[in-house]
Amino acid sequence: MSPPRVFSIPAGAAFVDLLAAGLLRRAAGENPLALAAMTVLLPTRRACRALREAFLAQADGRPLLLPTMRPLGEVEEDALGLDDPAGAGDESEDGIPPAIDPLTRRVLLARLVLARPDARRTPAQAVELATALADLLDRAQTEGRGLAALPELVPAEFARHWQITLEFLGLITRHWPRILAERGAIDPAERRNRVLRRYAARLLADPPQAPVIAAGSTGSIPATAELLAAIARLPQGAVILPGLDRDLDDDSWRALEPSHPQWGLKRLLGRLELDRDAVADWEEAASGPRAALLSAAMRPAETTAAWRSLAPQAGALDGLGLIEADSQEAEAGAIALAMRETLERPGRSCALVTPDRELARRVAAALGRWGVNVDDSAGQPLARTPPGAFFRLVAELASDPAAPVALLAVSKHPLAGGADPAPFRAMARTVERAALRGPRPAKTLDDLGALLEPEARAWLGGIVAALGPLTEELG
Repeated sequence: MSPPRVFSIPAGAAFVDLLAAGLLRRAAGENPLALAAMTVLLPTRRACRALREAFLAQADGRPLLLPTMRPLGEVEEDALGLDDPAGAGDESEDGIPPAIDPLTRRVLLARLVLARPDARRTPAQAVELATALADLLDRAQTEGRGLAALPELVPAEFARHWQITLEFLGLITRHWPRILAERGAIDPAERRNRVLRRYAARLLADPPQAPVIAAGSTGSIPATAELLAAIARLPQGAVILPGLDRDLDDDSWRALEPSHPQWGLKRLLGRLELDRDAVADWEEAASGPRAALLSAAMRPAETTAAWRSLAPQAGALDGLGLIEADSQEAEAGAIALAMRETLERPGRSCALVTPDRELARRVAAALGRWGVNVDDSAGQPLARTPPGAFFRLVAELASDPAAPVALLAVSKHPLAGGADPAPFRAMARTVERAALRGPRPAKTLDDLGALLEPEARAWLGGIVAALGPLTEELG
């Protein structure tokens, strides 16, 4: 088997630009279809789109047949060419079961929570607990850890609340496997693991003649790490790591802990049985003084004594500014103002990179007040769209049909009323004036109905009847 072929693109460099440049250089002078024959595996669909744009930027107007680009984070059997059972291995006789729909899983787990004999929870609380249970399932399956040994983690002599917690988790250790078996499905994380491992097995059993490149992934998921290890050993395979730290000294590298940003890369190299020095550069590019400064700042605690002998990093902070804001609103306003100033200069562009979704929304709102519409690459949460907000209000009303305030919130939403909303909204205003205002507003739907005229009472009855199936489902 070939030794692992692993490369790195330094931190601070334009990853997709250098990746595209390297792929184009390796395909130059060969068959015009050489680039199209390649398969490039990237972490997300967004990364695939960014690589396509990088190819277009470097093509100089030349037509290109791009390589096949597939996202590892949203992997599917058909996307990896595993939908054809022929030659897929022993497991292909039955195929990999489908993943259970996430919403269906949450509802089923919420039902299990509500069905407990000691359940004194509202449907909303049950859904929150179901979400936590689903997250635990995903985490355990992602790490390849079974839950069968869960009861052994807490000895019987421990506090009673630990035993209560273990008994509650029996919902996913005893009942959930049976529910999945009845539906012929598996959890999404388990299915992803099986698909990735099957793909890795196929690559090793029948190595493709064309290059297969995995770029940008750190192998944080064990199944992904197994796939990367298989690709690195293919005759025409390659793994390209994002920002492997070459400035960190050997003592610091050995002392890395799971909390360090380089820990995932260190663990992946260990799985590949590869030293850091054996990782080659994908394309020639300097990491720059800022990367060296950040590397020194992120030293493990055991080696921070080396800070005293740190050489000055000239230019490491060039172009870097600091804004101290008193509030999130002031912070967003300052960022929006800086972005607007940049956009007012001809030929300039800017981007905000932040893990804080609330900050991103605040900045976008501030720019919108100046008529600057920005494209949020992370998308917009469904709950913040008009349809999503309407569905959320309907669900709140269905979970508590005796709440007149929730009824009013639904009936006043712009999407309420169907194709001709004017009569519906007029009736909603009539109901509000008749029963929801004044010194003694209605507190329940029964009180509300008693205060209404026959036409308004019929309007209310129609809403309650339409909500009936959803109310029963949530109940």
